[in-house]
Amino acid sequence: MSARLGEVENEYGHQWIISDGAGCGWYAVRRALLPDHGKQRGLSNVRCGRTLEELARHLAEERRLEASWAAPAQLWPHLRRAS
Repeated sequence: MSARLGEVENEYGHQWIISDGAGCGWYAVRRALLPDHGKQRGLSNVRCGRTLEELARHLAEERRLEASWAAPAQLWPHLRRAS
């Protein structure tokens, strides 16, 4: 089963900007870059794949890592709302 760009964007586009590479392949860049402690936990600001399917697998892996480490407010404390 091959992934389509629209499907991948619907699934991950709220958090990632997804684009085809200049020569070949695909890449995604986070819309809100991670603070250092997010990267120290194994998360990435940029993910790449030779195919769109491979990129989608990498983005799913990022989502699993995020869920296993912390709530969004812990990963991005600078985005907390003022009370």
